[in-house]
Order: sequence, then structure tokens, then C-alpha cells
Amino acid sequence: MCRWTAVALLLVACGAGAASQPRVCAPEVVGTWKLVTSTQPEAVLLRFAPNGWANLLSGPAERPAESFEILAQVRYTPVPLREPMRLEFQTRRGNDLFASGKSHWLITASTDESLTTQQSDTAAGEQSLWSRVQTQRYFLTLAARADPSQQNSAAFVMWTTLGQKTEHEALGVTGEGQGARLGRIPEKLALDFAKHSGRSEDVMMRIELSEADYHRAHRVLEAWDAVLKGDRLARNDPAVQFNELLDAALQSVNRCAVRIQLPGANAAGSAGANSSSGPAPLQRIRDLRKLNDKRHVNDKIFPFGWKPSAVG
Repeated sequence: MCRWTAVALLLVACGAGAASQPRVCAPEVVGTWKLVTSTQPEAVLLRFAPNGWANLLSGPAERPAESFEILAQVRYTPVPLREPMRLEFQTRRGNDLFASGKSHWLITASTDESLTTQQSDTAAGEQSLWSRVQTQRYFLTLAARADPSQQNSAAFVMWTTLGQKTEHEALGVTGEGQGARLGRIPEKLALDFAKHSGRSEDVMMRIELSEADYHRAHRVLEAWDAVLKGDRLARNDPAVQFNELLDAALQSVNRCAVRIQLPGANAAGSAGANSSSGPAPLQRIRDLRKLNDKRHVNDKIFPFGWKPSAVG
């Protein structure tokens, strides 16, 4: 069985040669979008799921999107190699937005919060404006804990979503020395960092991400998860592998714009260090927290219990 090194995994998570590519991102369509140019009496939404399905929804604008009725479901495939980007749809039964069978939309303009689409299969080429609807809030947490006994030491990256329910997903290294292991972080330990512990041995940095940035960063978790579940990760040095997991997460967040400031190339604990053991994860996160303290979301402003509001 082929064992993947952490470097190879980093290329899978971020794309080979990503560091040399310009910071230009294809539109991130996953999420819920409101048709701004609709003439219908009720709000029209289109929800793109990560699994390639999209739901067409309708409901009163004064209610949250979760209460909307599903009018239709279609398959979609992004075609990002075209310019402008194209979305291909497969629809069993046609409706006001989608022709029966195969149809295409061009994304003629986009930001992370808006899309302008054009139906490329119609002679008129009618354009529609969509705005992203906030149905969840997203946070990325970098955390580490030092333990003199070396039994409860940990360093991990945690993805948090708030909405109808709160979800925490964390991946990183637990233990030290020969007992160190890279993998999913136990729920109890992850929840310990859902709030500030106040312990001097702990360090955390928590930032809020846009939905588009979150989905880009979450693909790093998915890539590492797939390799870990397939038992294809080389077991040479979990601390080095954690540093590369952290680099992949940071690179994904900064792919379209700099959201997290990184230490300089010559600074201690800088991203991309290539020593045999790599910088200590605890110190790396301390350095990142110091550089990005203004972006850190502390418990006083963290929106515990947040729920989505009306579509508007």
C-alpha cells in the first residue's frame, strides 16, 4: 500500500503548484443565494450543496431560509476551466429557471457575496443577479495545549459552524514524542476550545470566515480526512505533518485575499519552515495569534447561540 507523505497530501489539499499561482479564485457557489431580480411575490432562493445538487426554494422574505418550500431539485456541475465560468445543470422537469434536460449558465460577474448569471442556452441571454443569504456563520480556530506529562498535549485546527445547530470538526496532533498521533480530535478536547480556558498552557486564535472562504478551507479537512481514513499517511513525524496541515489551512484561507497575516520568512515559527522537525506547533500558533490579535474573536463577541434571521 502506498503511504502518502504530508508534503504529497499538502499538494492534494491545496493543488499542486498553488503557491506559484496568482491569487485569483473561481466563484464559490456552494451556499444559499437569493434571486435579486425576481418579479415573484415571494423570495426565490437557490441552494447549492457540496454534493452536486441544488434546491430551488420559495417562501416569504420575512422568514428564514430553512422554512422555505423546495420547488425543484437539479444536478449541477461547475465548469471552472472556461472564462467566464459556466454551470451545467441536469433537470428532469423544467421550470421557470431551468429548461428540461441539460442547460447552462454563465457567471459573467462575481464576488464572494454576489453572482451575475446569464442563461447561455436562450437567444435573449437574460441575466440575473443573486446575493448570498447567510444561513450559517463560520469560524476557524487554531489551538494548542502544552502538558508537562506529555499525555494531554495537543495542537489542532478546528472548523466551527453556527446555525440551526453548532458543529465542531477538529483535526490535529495529540500527545508528544513516540506517543504523538495525527487524526481527528476527540469532541471533548475540541469543546474545551469552544471557549477560552484561561490556562497559561493553552493558546487559541479564532477568526470568522465568509462562507466562501470557509468552504475553501474545509476542503483541506476533507482531503486529510480521506487520506487518514484510507490509512495512507506515512507515520514518520506527526508534528511535521501537523505543520503542513496548518500550512494548508492557512493557504486555503488566504487563497483569494490575505485574511491571516503570516510571520516573515526569517521569523521564528514562520510558515513554510523546512527544518527536519519543523517549528513547535504551540509556538507557531502563539506567533499567529500575536500577529492577528485584532482579528481574534474572543468570548465577549463570539455569537454563542446565533440563529439565521429572515431572508429579507
